[in-house]
Amino acid sequence: MTTTTPTLLEICIDSYDSAVAAIRGGANRLELCAALSEGGLTPTVGLLQEVRKLIDDVRPVHLYAMIRCRRGSDFCFSDPELAIMVADLRLLAEHGADGFVFGALTEQAEIHREHCRLIAEEALRLGKPVTFHRAFDCTAVDRMGDNLRLVGSLGFTTILTSGFESTAVRGLENIQRLAELAKDLATPVTIMPGSGVSPANARDILQQTGCRAIHASARSASKKGGAGGLSMGGSAADGEGLLVCDEVIVREIRKQINNL
Repeated sequence: MTTTTPTLLEICIDSYDSAVAAIRGGANRLELCAALSEGGLTPTVGLLQEVRKLIDDVRPVHLYAMIRCRRGSDFCFSDPELAIMVADLRLLAEHGADGFVFGALTEQAEIHREHCRLIAEEALRLGKPVTFHRAFDCTAVDRMGDNLRLVGSLGFTTILTSGFESTAVRGLENIQRLAELAKDLATPVTIMPGSGVSPANARDILQQTGCRAIHASARSASKKGGAGGLSMGGSAADGEGLLVCDEVIVREIRKQINNL
C-alpha cells in the first residue's frame, strides 16, 4: 500500500492572528514575516516565540522565518546589512525557527553567490533549510536553468516563484519548465508556486505545473488597524484596515489541493 504525501501548503503571515487562522485552516508550513505590505521583512523574535508556542500547543506546523532587513525590490545588500541578517538568523534559530527564507541579487539582477552562500551555510550549520524567495523572479528568464542549478548548489532546498511574472497563473509555463528542470538536479530543489494563489486557481496551478507545494497569503480585510486619520509613516496605509490571513480561505485552498 502506497501513501501519498500531502501537498505542502505554505501560508505567509505577519501577525499572531494570522498564524492562528493559517494553522486552523490547514497550512503545513508558515512563512513568518513582518510587514507583508512591504513584501515581507524579518519578523521579531517576540512574534516568532509566540507563534512557536501556538504551534506547540495546537499541532505540528513548520515555521520558517523571512530574513530580509529592509524593503526594496533590488535585493542588493551591503556588508553591514548582511551582518544584520546573519545575526537575526541566529537569534530566530535559537528561539524556534525551523527554516528560513532569503534571496540576494547583484546590481545586475543576478544571483549573489557570496551573500546567498553566507546565509545558506549559516542556516545549514544550524540544521535549518532555506527557501530562495521571489527575488528569483527578478533574474533573467532565459537563465532559469543555470540559476536553478546555482541556487541548489548553494544549499537552498526550495524556490518560491511566480514564474518570472506578476502572478503564478501568468507564469505557469515557466513554473512548469522549472519543475521539469528540477527533476534532473543531483540535490533536490522543490519548486513552490506563489503570488495570486486562491481557492479558484490553486488546484489548476499544481496540476498544470506538476508541483507538490504551493504558497499563498489567503488574506482578507480586518476591522483592526484603521485608527482613523493620523499617519505614522507618511502614507495613507496607517488609516487603512489590516489584511490578515482568513481561515476560511486557507481551508478552501487545502480542500482544493487535497488528494492531488
